[in-house]
Amino acid sequence: MKKNLTIIFLVVVILVSFYYIYKKSGQREEIVVEEKNLPVILNENEELVTADSFETKVLNPNNAYVKFDVRYPSFKKADDNFNLEIENVIKGQIDEHMVISKDSWQARYDTQTEGENIKETPEKEEDKFAFFSHFEIIQSNSTYISFVLKYGGFSGGAHGYENIVSYNYDVKNQKIINLKDLFSNDKDYLKILSDQSRVQLKKQFTTISEEEKKSSDPEALKESIKSMIEMIESGTEQNEENFKVFTFTPDKIKIYFGQYQVGPYAIGMPEVEIDKN
Repeated sequence: MKKNLTIIFLVVVILVSFYYIYKKSGQREEIVVEEKNLPVILNENEELVTADSFETKVLNPNNAYVKFDVRYPSFKKADDNFNLEIENVIKGQIDEHMVISKDSWQARYDTQTEGENIKETPEKEEDKFAFFSHFEIIQSNSTYISFVLKYGGFSGGAHGYENIVSYNYDVKNQKIINLKDLFSNDKDYLKILSDQSRVQLKKQFTTISEEEKKSSDPEALKESIKSMIEMIESGTEQNEENFKVFTFTPDKIKIYFGQYQVGPYAIGMPEVEIDKN
């Protein structure tokens, strides 16, 4: 009887020991996951952009009103849905631009004054409206894809337009990377991006040289700076939408601002680069 009790006691001790070992192991694993940001680890000696990881696609639709210069990337290690999304964005913008251009030309034709001699459709290629797209790849390797796609053109009006979108992708896990994924252990990342962006943009667009001070009306200059600061602060408020266009490398994040987001048309589409640490 004593022998049986001893065996039962030993079995219970062993089971309890295994339980605590398993529990502690699980706790350690959980802590590591919580503390990690998205890992940015490349294969040894691998470049941020490997030349054979993507190919350039070209589109040149035949249209009576628009001439095209369209280029966009297709990535060999991404899934089909990712590449299809890029292609669909471009094709959607092309379709929209063709409709607007046709309407704009028709308005010109219908409202032309005597002596203008505007034809019902453009006679020469150089008379047509224009649409373009091009891209800049920041990362394309066995681990991540990160790039911006710029598109725009002219379809009438005072000047042309340009838009920018970004794509960030985890190659190994075949999924889209969102901005918050880069700051998984930092809930204040929007404040950091907002503060850093404001510092850089204000330095870039509100710093006045001595020559400008001498040649400008002081009150007009003061109002111009005030207006610029207001636009910068409005376009860099702490929300995801203001920082949705971004790319990243192992140590930096670049934010791209759209036309009119942080200033007038004349400043274009500013960029700021922020240290991830």
